[in-house]
Amino acid sequence: MINFNALSFQYPQSSHKVLDNVSFEIPPGTLTLVTGASGSGKSTLLRCINGLVPHFSGGTITGQIRVFGFDPIREGVEVLAKIVGFVFQEPEAQFVFDVVEDEIAFSLENLGVSRAEMDRRIAEVLRQLQLQKLRYKQINQISGGEQQKVAIAGALVTHPKVLILDEPTSQLDPTAADEVLRMILDLKSQLNLTVLIAEHRLERLLPYVDRMLNLTPEQTVTFGLPAEVLSTMEQVPPIIEIARKLGLSPLPLAPETFPNDSLDYIPLVSRQAQPTPIDKPETLLSVQQLSTNLGDKQILEKINLDIHKGEVLVLMGPNGAGKTTFLRSILQMIPSSGTIIYGKVHLENMSFPQIIQHIAYLPQNPNDLLFAESIIDELKITLENHNRDINQVNFRKFLDLFGLGDQGDRYPRDLSVGERQRTALAAITVHDPEIIFLDEPTRGLDYQAKKALSHLFHQWRQGGKSIVLVTHDVEFAAHLADRVAILEDGKLVFTGKPVTAFTTFPPYQTQTAKLFPGRGWIIPEDVVSNTA
Repeated sequence: MINFNALSFQYPQSSHKVLDNVSFEIPPGTLTLVTGASGSGKSTLLRCINGLVPHFSGGTITGQIRVFGFDPIREGVEVLAKIVGFVFQEPEAQFVFDVVEDEIAFSLENLGVSRAEMDRRIAEVLRQLQLQKLRYKQINQISGGEQQKVAIAGALVTHPKVLILDEPTSQLDPTAADEVLRMILDLKSQLNLTVLIAEHRLERLLPYVDRMLNLTPEQTVTFGLPAEVLSTMEQVPPIIEIARKLGLSPLPLAPETFPNDSLDYIPLVSRQAQPTPIDKPETLLSVQQLSTNLGDKQILEKINLDIHKGEVLVLMGPNGAGKTTFLRSILQMIPSSGTIIYGKVHLENMSFPQIIQHIAYLPQNPNDLLFAESIIDELKITLENHNRDINQVNFRKFLDLFGLGDQGDRYPRDLSVGERQRTALAAITVHDPEIIFLDEPTRGLDYQAKKALSHLFHQWRQGGKSIVLVTHDVEFAAHLADRVAILEDGKLVFTGKPVTAFTTFPPYQTQTAKLFPGRGWIIPEDVVSNTA
């Protein structure tokens, strides 16, 4: 089992403890969901289990940890690596090799596994994760979601006793995420694995969870059965939000266990069901017959899509469908054919610095944008690059929009993934662009942070900005979208109303739509009861 006894930890140069007197005991062969706000200490807690904390992080640690008889504090990562597999929140940061097969083989080589056994295990895990086609691919040529699956394969191939995953589905489409979770469950059962998963999208995991561990910024910890822990939490997934609204007890953890047939519901007219008040929306950006090839592979095929002023356009689709390539092709970062017109100007006639004056771009990995010594310095660099006066910006007030108002002097690389995501978003928008491209902006964000981000996007939209949001976060998208576009195999297969996208396409159905089929409800706010 995994046992924490009065564990406390404080990073070097930090003025407060990240973990304070934490005690719990995880039974073997169970799946524990680790939850909590961004920066509450989830990643730190997980890294204590394999000795990364404190052996690589430094810092002050007190208390005891036991992991199947091993002591991570005393024995460290080298010993714990034999029984603990770990997938980091940023899989690209843990890769050592350039080729998928070599990366998966790396941990087996460290364990001295024979070549024949190595080949068997690699083939096995590639098949389980449906990665056979990527076996000989360069890692930097596959999508972020595919990279995440490769990292999971690298952890599973050693057959560990404990498998730790830090937001393993954050870059996976709904179908791939469900496949990965089901595969992890199968392995847990077959190998008696003890699994810990830190995740913000609780709706994906609740049906599979044996225990929950919830951390708060105040260092309080609640551990127990899912229904017990959820009853103490303020921010919860849609199914729990609806159940609370309707006074259900016990709380259902999956749509299949929701007693909707026993209650009499009446519809609430939703924002999504109302007609768009703009009869003829103004087109800011027009994409016509866009096609993109990478090497000898066609990624996008004759895409036609207009981006309207003051709207949120959500772009969805499976991993590898071409969503990121679509954004980068518009920005002229990737050679492509077709016509892209901003206002009356063809983008191919503009330089990249000219384009990003008008179109901001947040890539999947926020680290690509963070180079300065402080958050405020990141903003100043953007303003200087766009020849804007830095004295005209109240940096603290601007950072308040992103929940970072009191952190302007912090070094960006020391922030949590969610905080870095918000820092990068602030850095790309401080010069007030008209169009904003966002590639998976909710990665690493808790419910409260996503709610604040949603509020900010609404403000931007009301101010006339256009947002193109690439995301696998169906619930977040359903709260925001004015239109939805779906890409599959490089082709645009749907463009239309959110209520259609989130009720009729199974991979993108929200929890609310699954609970109440045929009613046109896609978010909890669409649901009321005559008992409420």
